[in-house]
Amino acid sequence: MLRMLPYLLILLLLCLVLYCVVRFLRQDVTEELPDTPSVLSEELKSQYRVQLKTNPSKKIGPEIDRTMNLERFLVDAYGFDGIKLIFEGKNSGSLYQLGEFPQQCPWAYLNGTEVDVAIDTLFASIAGEIPNLVATLKDRCKYLYAERRGETWVLHYFLDMALYDGRSHFVVYSGGEPSENPMANASLVKYQWDVPNDLKRLYAIHDGLGPILGSGDISVMAQVMDPICEDQNFFPEGYQFADLLEFHPDGCGNAQCFLRQGDQYMTVDWDHETREISSEHSFFEYLDERLSQLDEE
Repeated sequence: MLRMLPYLLILLLLCLVLYCVVRFLRQDVTEELPDTPSVLSEELKSQYRVQLKTNPSKKIGPEIDRTMNLERFLVDAYGFDGIKLIFEGKNSGSLYQLGEFPQQCPWAYLNGTEVDVAIDTLFASIAGEIPNLVATLKDRCKYLYAERRGETWVLHYFLDMALYDGRSHFVVYSGGEPSENPMANASLVKYQWDVPNDLKRLYAIHDGLGPILGSGDISVMAQVMDPICEDQNFFPEGYQFADLLEFHPDGCGNAQCFLRQGDQYMTVDWDHETREISSEHSFFEYLDERLSQLDEE
């Protein structure tokens, strides 16, 4: 046992050094958040507006972490007022919390209900096909609020989530106004597409939801890819770009698309590097799995 003592002391010293290094590297991120006055005054708002901006003279990683911590603090401390402060300048500023929706808002009939009841009501027509998503929305949605953008309305679902390092943060799914009869846009008309029935059922609730594009933004991939393929003398195997309808781009060039096969419409993942399709799912299977994944890994 005595022989092991020097090694144990060295191990203890190494752990102490590692702890100090981590504390030093994270000091900008974990700086003490301010005391919490009960009212978010105009003076406090002005101070927080400055603090919510990243400092270009500091390392970007810790600065992003610092501002994200502050955003979470503002929501926890001030609720909907904190949300309005965080997103001012990023939206119209005309925000209304559930219970205060104006009469002209398409979701005014939900006033007087709790958030979970409102979600059940909104998704009742497809709840049986997206049980995980409905459960996730009811569990994670702490604030449901409407925004007026000119002549249109958007419903925002403010959802709790966990970051990769375990810190608590949030993500917002935004849903468009319900569209009972969405029309095919110019891209769909050009390639003889109608809006797929499953997508119509979602659009009857929200014409676009979170990362799922609305009826005005979905597009047939041939519009972009056919000229590229002609220039590169590339011909896809097992599909045609005219038979791929993009409804969920991932922001990195890949997309989830409807694949038209006669009168059948399954969804597939299109990879922009290999230009191959894979992972066939029904639309609601994909929606239920993908939109339920909120936490970072």
